[in-house]
Amino acid sequence: MMLYEKWLISVFLYLALALHPANAKGRYNISFAQLDTCDSIEIDKFAGYAYKDFFMIHTLDNNNILPNERLHLKFYVLTSMDAHILLSVTNHPRPEDRVYEIVIGAGGDTFSTIRTNMGMKRVSTNQDIELLSVYEPTPIEIVQTKDGDLYVYIPGFKKEPLLHYMDPSPLNINYISFSTFGMNSARWFYDCAFDGFTNEMEREQHEQSVEDRLLDALIYRASNSSLPSNLTEVQFNFQMQSLAYDPSSAHLHARMQLMMHWHDDRLRWQPESYGRLVSFEHPLLQIWTPHLVILNGALESLGTALKDFELRVYSNGNVSLMANNWEATTWCVDTERNWPDERINCDIQLGIDQNQVKIALTHDNERKPLAPNEHVNTPSGWTFVKIAVVHVENATTLRYTPKGILQTMSGDVAIGFTLHRNGNFYRLVFAMPLYACEIFLGLSFLLRGYRRGALILIVVMLTAWGLMYLTRHASPHYVPPLMSAYQHIMRASVYCYLLHIAIMWLERYPPRAKAPAWLLSLMNWSPLRLFLGLRISDSTEFCDSQARPWRQLAKILNNGSFIGVNICFIILNTTDISAH
Repeated sequence: MMLYEKWLISVFLYLALALHPANAKGRYNISFAQLDTCDSIEIDKFAGYAYKDFFMIHTLDNNNILPNERLHLKFYVLTSMDAHILLSVTNHPRPEDRVYEIVIGAGGDTFSTIRTNMGMKRVSTNQDIELLSVYEPTPIEIVQTKDGDLYVYIPGFKKEPLLHYMDPSPLNINYISFSTFGMNSARWFYDCAFDGFTNEMEREQHEQSVEDRLLDALIYRASNSSLPSNLTEVQFNFQMQSLAYDPSSAHLHARMQLMMHWHDDRLRWQPESYGRLVSFEHPLLQIWTPHLVILNGALESLGTALKDFELRVYSNGNVSLMANNWEATTWCVDTERNWPDERINCDIQLGIDQNQVKIALTHDNERKPLAPNEHVNTPSGWTFVKIAVVHVENATTLRYTPKGILQTMSGDVAIGFTLHRNGNFYRLVFAMPLYACEIFLGLSFLLRGYRRGALILIVVMLTAWGLMYLTRHASPHYVPPLMSAYQHIMRASVYCYLLHIAIMWLERYPPRAKAPAWLLSLMNWSPLRLFLGLRISDSTEFCDSQARPWRQLAKILNNGSFIGVNICFIILNTTDISAH
């Protein structure tokens, strides 16, 4: 892209020269033929707001400095807006250091300003617009007097200074640097012979360090980060750090330290030629790296997986990539349908997407994903039982389907996790209220009147509370057995409360009609009374049943329901609860 920017600026220059004679002058009376006598520096649009190249200012042999001046500079710029000039004491100014930052054509070429810190603290502003252009150079002249006055002129625009700042503590300027802002590019011309400013400044020369020489050599050999020849596999290993599963969204969240290794024969070097360096890492290193993709990724993990990593190159051509705190989110659906005792298998499917070139992922078995007795954080109600790395069974050689959908192919791998929910906790929390409700319902048959009704209502409230909290933790995709047990208790409590109302009605407000003969015979049947725990019908009981049959019916209903409800509870405990 930098070559493209240079080509574009050159095209503008050639077009300007082709449309006008070489000695044609623009609104500032500067011709392109005159600029041929200048040195220049280009700032591409990817440089952004950063001062990288610094120039040393010549103060002794600059013939344009007048007796009352500290500094007198003149240069020219081709840009559309945001021409930044930095005057500083050192060549490594910090953000908090005092500097003179001059910006011509800021805000889309709508104003100009002087700032005493990089990016802040304006001390002078001018609202003249359209001072800059990419078709004709804009001259800029800077003068600093010994009294602390800083003047900025645009020769040919007006005689008065464009900007002026009186500094009570003037800086002794030693360096100057140029920059732009955003995606804007610029070309600066300095030390021009035609205006007499030939000894103003000199680009600071830095002797390359061993690391810089090796960095340039590796970037050059990497051939624009192209794929190494004969590369067929990339090895990887990982160290688990945390694992969490969210059944409500069916998401598996994993965090680990991921390392990848491959060989690039182009990146070999002789350690003796580079200060005996046998390994090298640098944030500006530009070499080929695998485009790792998560094939079953969800949310932000869909597609490209490696976003923040470190590279280390070895003198024998081996390359290591390490991603600390690498996070992945994948889909994993709970199909067990036996909450809270699910045991499910989830995985993270990984592959390399390299323009239909098959590059296999191979797990380095020498390093296990878990060291002995290593603790892995599990910030959810699940623990993992087993980790395994397997190859994905898929014979296709295409990374994308005909519809452009990402798919698995031969050479991909899956990191599999076997997860088990911590069911003991949920059973303890939700099963104990069930047992308490069963006991309360059993005791309610021994009470009479309003105390019985109150105890049954307590059971209804406990059951409703348990169901309410159960829906917050259980899977909403099916009805778990424990929820069915709550439903049975709820039905039993409703039946017991209706029975309580019926018994109170039979005892206190019995029907006036006589009981049918078959009902009297049934109530006096000895086997039934023996089964229900009632006294065998003698002459006294017989007379009582004949006189008050509905009270006897209430006793039979109460005792029969007590036995029936307890039988239901026994079946429930042995099937729905104890099965867990």
